[in-house]
Amino acid sequence: MRLRVTRRIRTPNSEQWTLFDSDRRDVQGDMENIGKMDLHYDDELVYCTLLLWKEFIANLGEETVQAVVDDLMDEATAPIGVPALYSLDFFTPSLGDYKFFTNDEDYDEDEDEDEDSVEEELEADEDEDEEDDTRPGSNGRASTWP
Repeated sequence: MRLRVTRRIRTPNSEQWTLFDSDRRDVQGDMENIGKMDLHYDDELVYCTLLLWKEFIANLGEETVQAVVDDLMDEATAPIGVPALYSLDFFTPSLGDYKFFTNDEDYDEDEDEDEDSVEEELEADEDEDEEDDTRPGSNGRASTWP
């Protein structure tokens, strides 16, 4: 598994990341969306909310999930001036239940892909059993995972 982090939003005190596994592709050939993370920085602590889609972690062992969390938090707390301490809330909702709402008439879903973004690849060990079943992919589209 190669974890790719794409920064979608950045303010002086917060960020939102979209998480992908660049080793897995959906039926459109795009990297598989595996979750998202919201980060909020204060002087002493980084507060995080991490969502990893249930379909992604279903076959991962606890050690692999912990490695993903560790890699993400290493990336979040690495910059100079960012506190090394963090508090993380972790959820595993189903991507099939994910909905996005906006009142921005000019919003274009593909626009996010065209924006300048910071992408980092992180390595995590993968201890999963292989299964041939269909799982939701990025944006709720079905894909077959090897």
